[in-house]
Amino acid sequence: MYLKSLSSWLILSLSGIAAGKTCTMPKNSTVGGDDAPGITAAVAACGSNSTILFSGNETYNLLTPLSFRDLSGVKFSFEGNISLSQNITEIQAVVNNTKIYPGHWITVKGSDITFSGSKSQDGGWFLAHGQQWWSAGNQIARPHWFTFSVTGLVIEDLKILKPIAWVFSIKGSDVTMTNTYIDARSDDDGIDLSGNNVLIDGFECHNGDDMVNVSPDATNVTVRNVLATGTHGIAVSCSSGTAGNYLFEDVVVKDSLFGARFKGSLGTTCNLSNVTWRNFEIHNTSYPIHFIENYVDQEKGAAGMNASVAAYANAFSWENITGSASTTLKDGSCITDPCWSYTEGIYSPNAS
Repeated sequence: MYLKSLSSWLILSLSGIAAGKTCTMPKNSTVGGDDAPGITAAVAACGSNSTILFSGNETYNLLTPLSFRDLSGVKFSFEGNISLSQNITEIQAVVNNTKIYPGHWITVKGSDITFSGSKSQDGGWFLAHGQQWWSAGNQIARPHWFTFSVTGLVIEDLKILKPIAWVFSIKGSDVTMTNTYIDARSDDDGIDLSGNNVLIDGFECHNGDDMVNVSPDATNVTVRNVLATGTHGIAVSCSSGTAGNYLFEDVVVKDSLFGARFKGSLGTTCNLSNVTWRNFEIHNTSYPIHFIENYVDQEKGAAGMNASVAAYANAFSWENITGSASTTLKDGSCITDPCWSYTEGIYSPNAS
């Protein structure tokens, strides 16, 4: 019954429509049913140079992932909400199935793509229901939200509530991201960035890991007008490659573990240059400024790593960093004692 109604919708909505068309995404007629297959078919039928509209006052259930490739000139307009399943085991079964899960729940590849959220406080939310995962202490087979590999990408006004794991992985080039809001309040990354010619302007994030993590091959990246709490910092990380020209400015960090942060991985080498953290207001943060060349994943340890190999850093600067350090060193991501972030000989109540 659902497939028949979807077929009729496609015929009525898409036949004879010229370039510049708007296509409204269908809802599964079954309450709580999976909207992903219908959306996939509708986007394919709508084609290039179009607006993909998710209707206001609707919540679309993505029980399986979406993957869009070879798109050109497409705007996704999220007036309604997008929700993952609230059933943890159902999500884990999808994540563990490599035939249907490519690593992120929404994959977008192409050129000249816009992801636009609603201006309404009631619409444009991406809901992952992470609280029940954290309450259960469940960190297995967590879904990541978005991966973009796009030339000419615009992300604007997106709102993400309670993600379970990392939110954005951004590759490609000529990227603009504005007015993004993430409320994680958990052990989650905000943006993992390796794209070129990127501007992020206006970003508020409450989480428990790196708010922004920029790494090679990213070049020419500007991040500004940021508010972060509970974070592991505005971070640059490097385990391989050559890159640089990063500017982070006009940032407020509160109640966090790190502020302006660099981490080179133990046993690997890379080359970074021209990195600036400027105009940071940092409060109650354990390490307002932190630079380390021998970062190690606490779950893997340093066994077998070559401690003589390190990152090369050139023309790094910290300008107008003000505020206060925390008097304690504690973080929800610690699974060892001392915490993985403890740096011998550096940490003190006035650490930097």
